[in-house]
Amino acid sequence: MLENSIKIVSTELETMKNTTEESVRLRAVRHGDGYQYFIRRKGSETNGEYIRASEINRAITLAQKEYDERLIDLLQESKKVLEKYESAGLIDPFEATLEQMSSGKRKLVKPHHLSDDSYIMNWRGQEYEGLPFKEDSPEYYTRCGLRVRSKSEVLIADILDEMSVPFLYEKPLRFLKKTVHPDFTLLNIRERKEVYWEHFGMMDDREYREDAFLKMREYEANGFYQYDSVIWTFESGKNPLNTKWIRNMIKALYRSLGY
Repeated sequence: MLENSIKIVSTELETMKNTTEESVRLRAVRHGDGYQYFIRRKGSETNGEYIRASEINRAITLAQKEYDERLIDLLQESKKVLEKYESAGLIDPFEATLEQMSSGKRKLVKPHHLSDDSYIMNWRGQEYEGLPFKEDSPEYYTRCGLRVRSKSEVLIADILDEMSVPFLYEKPLRFLKKTVHPDFTLLNIRERKEVYWEHFGMMDDREYREDAFLKMREYEANGFYQYDSVIWTFESGKNPLNTKWIRNMIKALYRSLGY
């Protein structure tokens, strides 16, 4: 992450250096409720050249340049510290403490902190009871051998796996008055909370459609809203699931969930 940040900021900084004088600095002076800005050059007078409001982009460029220069210095220092930390063979003390305990004891402990990788591993490894399959129901399996209820769910699950987005299938979710089983439960690792994905695949069937709308209202009544903690996707006989659209959607999800 530091390497990428240094590279991005360095590129932007080089661009600005090519368009500004090396010896030029920005001076900001409080003036009433705002600020006045001046360009100062080496050997120039104390105040410097006043920047008019119509030329504010000059001040913005110089301020950004100073910010990037300071940021590069701090990023480089942070990189050196991390490299020294790794070369000394030091590891995360939170992770090291857990590693020193037996697996049986680790199950009983509530760690004060878990790395993202450990948190994801624990989350994926949780045990729960999903919905049973009827004896005469068709069998659909993902590439990883997970049994699901439709070809569309095979498609969604396979793309989630392909994009390395962890998920749980039909994990129970407790509402105030009942328990539901969302098709897919995803993990927002940045906020460490769950996001639920319901796919409604028979929207041209009137009874199914009414049940789908009722289910959506139940989510909302229990505090789960679209764009926050619930994802809805739909299809019908004339409008089947679009694989390109789903793939692009999961790519966006990958970023928004913090992966």
